[in-house]
Amino acid sequence: METVEREVSQALIDKHRDINVHHDWWDSTYEMFKENMQAKGIEVDKIYFSGFWSQGDGACFEGSVCDWELFLPTIGEGDNPVLMRFAKDTWRVSVSHSGHYYHENCTHFSMEMPNPDGEHDDWFIERFCVYTDPDDFRAKAELAVLRSVDYESIENAIVENFRSHMRDLYRQLEKEHDYLTSDEVVAESIRANDLFDDDEDGE
Repeated sequence: METVEREVSQALIDKHRDINVHHDWWDSTYEMFKENMQAKGIEVDKIYFSGFWSQGDGACFEGSVCDWELFLPTIGEGDNPVLMRFAKDTWRVSVSHSGHYYHENCTHFSMEMPNPDGEHDDWFIERFCVYTDPDDFRAKAELAVLRSVDYESIENAIVENFRSHMRDLYRQLEKEHDYLTSDEVVAESIRANDLFDDDEDGE
């Protein structure tokens, strides 16, 4: 027997507008985001967001750089093997939520990023270089490469990279929410749950 699809009135759609966003509707968006970040060298531990109608709305996450080989190319620093080795061995960067809101600026970055700026050559070589003898020309060459790096620029790029991902996350969540509350999807849920008896218009 052929099933006839019932029409759903606009009044009924409006009445059940939030039917699909009552419980943890963001789970799939969270999972896809975490997988995408993992592929970029970022481990996401916890996500916060509020939306989507107030000035302070936004999204942020807590996490850390977990793979510098994956992460450094995303900020344009993937072509320096000396810096790559140095970052893998010595750098620790993480972000946490801070403040009363959940947008990207309500975050605190912890950066343990040793670098040779302002440090004595011998001390730095003995502590951080592959070749730890200050008289070894290979150690001096490594130090020269590391001294050529603009560390302030890298720190700024890391912060902006993380915050850019947070803005992207908010847009993804907003897009998913718009989809789940759209007329077409709400109407489909009304049909699936047989909510026509609740139609105040009697249609």
